[in-house]
Amino acid sequence: MNLLLPYCQAMAEDVQQVLEQTAPMQHPLIELIRYSLKEQEEALDKLIPLLEADSDLSKLALDEIRPYLSMLYQNNEVSEPTMRAWIRAVHWMPSFETEHTEQVRSRYEHMREQLDDMAAALKQNYGQAAIKYVVPTFYLEVSL
Repeated sequence: MNLLLPYCQAMAEDVQQVLEQTAPMQHPLIELIRYSLKEQEEALDKLIPLLEADSDLSKLALDEIRPYLSMLYQNNEVSEPTMRAWIRAVHWMPSFETEHTEQVRSRYEHMREQLDDMAAALKQNYGQAAIKYVVPTFYLEVSL
């Protein structure tokens, strides 16, 4: 099995759960989060079949998966602070959304863990120099 596949599948599950949970919400910040999550969902929908087709990550060209990985990392970079701002906002002015903040935060933590683990696998497989423009440095254990 491809090393990245379990991480991407777990992340796809988290993304789907957050999208379903936040569907009835209309806070402006949650709309931004949902837009970002939908982009991640699209990237995962294209990335997962590529990973399933090639069971060995070392045989899969980085250029083939780079656009989808970049989309995952960049959207997470944008949506994590937006998610924290949304949590602050709905706790400051409570609404029905307030009761869902812990679940959404927990899903985001899990997504971050998946991205951290993916970064380590990418670094090990392709080397630090090859992934430096795909994976932001703060997802790696050491700076580039």
